[in-house]
Amino acid sequence: MRKPKISERDWLFILTMISGLGRKKIRQIHELAGSLQNAVDEWRLVGEELRLSIELIQQVDAQTNPAVVERMLGEREAKKVGFLCVWDEAYPASLRHIPDQPLTLFYRGDSKLLEVPSIGVVGSRKPTPYGRASSAFLVKELVRAGLAVVSGLAHGIDGEAHQAALAAGGKTIAVLGCGLDHVYPPRHQALYQKIESFGLLLSEYPPHTPPFPGLFPERNRMISGLSLGVLVVEAAEKSGSLITADCALEQGRDVFAVPGPIFSSLSAGPHNLIKQGAKLVTSASDILEELPIVLPPDVPSGTADAKKSHDSELSPEEKAIVESITYDGVHVDEIVQQLEPDRRKSIHQLMLRLEAKGALTALPGGYFARR
Repeated sequence: MRKPKISERDWLFILTMISGLGRKKIRQIHELAGSLQNAVDEWRLVGEELRLSIELIQQVDAQTNPAVVERMLGEREAKKVGFLCVWDEAYPASLRHIPDQPLTLFYRGDSKLLEVPSIGVVGSRKPTPYGRASSAFLVKELVRAGLAVVSGLAHGIDGEAHQAALAAGGKTIAVLGCGLDHVYPPRHQALYQKIESFGLLLSEYPPHTPPFPGLFPERNRMISGLSLGVLVVEAAEKSGSLITADCALEQGRDVFAVPGPIFSSLSAGPHNLIKQGAKLVTSASDILEELPIVLPPDVPSGTADAKKSHDSELSPEEKAIVESITYDGVHVDEIVQQLEPDRRKSIHQLMLRLEAKGALTALPGGYFARR
């Protein structure tokens, strides 16, 4: 059957949508045939030359016939999923020259964020209160400096980074290890929808692609590739976050790490990175001074300035409570002891107020930690 004449980007879309044809095989097909149009015109010969399975050859042959192609392109226009490919001018320059660049990008949200200077923030999926507080504190300063925050929508520091960026009125990009039709992890459904509305959801995989484990390490090269640098906040010695740091180094990006308690296993990753030359970070200024962006005059230059700005929003009583609470967490019963007897009945309202102001975060079991 004669194959339709369509653009190369549309053929790339069609082939990407076929299960079993990943970017590596598509590159081989393009190199062998000289163009994707040539490849589908002589598909049987191309498939046999590349020693593809009979099943895959038949599948591609079926999905490149005129009726199916017309239907798939029509569905692409009807769905609320944007599509970019490596041949488009709008394809992000930051990804164009990284090793093993994505051939395709599917997105929901504001694709203009691909042009905004960005910082990658990654870390443990089971962070401590210290890790969550560090992430929220640093992200707030970084978005005030005009950076978008890139992360992977995973449990832990990824989710904390996205949430903190949005809460500070900043922008965030979530790079998924699955197709956009899947929300993974499922508990991030609300966060997914919020990022779609106020940020950008991005994946190199077709929308129908389920969250296979092997896809998540692959997407890490995109987190670092989109970013001017990568910040690691808590990571075990063999954490997936360190894959992102390795990708950043391979791509020539800066790597930053937040130090932690020496007795915590989640400090091992950042501490090893620091030993290997990553920059130790205690405030956003440690990151910003390494990046080629202009720092707005209202951005705090360090931890002390940020703390001063934060404390100015608290009453003397609130400051006293906050200063008595650690980053690791204190039980509400201990906090009650800090109050005068006539104020103890209002402890829950007081803690809710401090949580709303971003000074504290509630933990399971009646504990509160400083942010």
